[in-house]
Amino acid sequence: MRNGLLIAGLAAGFVLAGCHGNFPGTGPGRYYEPAKALSPAFAAPGSEWSYVRKDSGSYGNGTSQVTWKSLPMQNYQGRPHYAYDGPEATLLIEPRSGSYAAQVKGGKPDVSWDPPLNFHHWPVWVGESWSTPYKVTSHSNNQTKDMRAWYTVEDQQTVHVPAGSFKTFRILYSTETVWGHIWWSPELGITVKSRLERISSDPAGEGVRESDLLRTSLK
Repeated sequence: MRNGLLIAGLAAGFVLAGCHGNFPGTGPGRYYEPAKALSPAFAAPGSEWSYVRKDSGSYGNGTSQVTWKSLPMQNYQGRPHYAYDGPEATLLIEPRSGSYAAQVKGGKPDVSWDPPLNFHHWPVWVGESWSTPYKVTSHSNNQTKDMRAWYTVEDQQTVHVPAGSFKTFRILYSTETVWGHIWWSPELGITVKSRLERISSDPAGEGVRESDLLRTSLK
């Protein structure tokens, strides 16, 4: 994500504001100089990145390698969106906010979020929390459910994954039945590590999914 980045206003992302002094929630000695800008950055078309994924319980069992590719922008509801093609579907992301608008299979919406799911909130600092109510629609059975997600930027942390060592923001994410952590690199503009856990009340049952960045080829 060093070239071809759109600075608009995620994936998967968090960057701090300003250039001098402390920021709200950072406290003494917590100043972090942003690697990029105040807004989400996106992988240019042709970028690829892969993860080693470990699943257990309701997520399945075993270890696999999954690859994401950045495709040319796609129109959704009359507006252009960034398109990240993943192992299960293509994720459409709003350019201005980095929010997840829909998941598409075979050119048709499979899942959509209203309002779009904002994993990322700009500008961001350690200690910031926010909550998002939204409706998630499964288009295969035309069912819509009201949900809410909670987020807290807990810390800055250097993580070590197969692709290397990266400075990240550690974000706590939770819904009524899923919780976990996302480690996002402002240098790369993508998530480099994640761990999500479904609890027993989740319709799918208990399960854990862990992902570590394996390699990148970013434009």
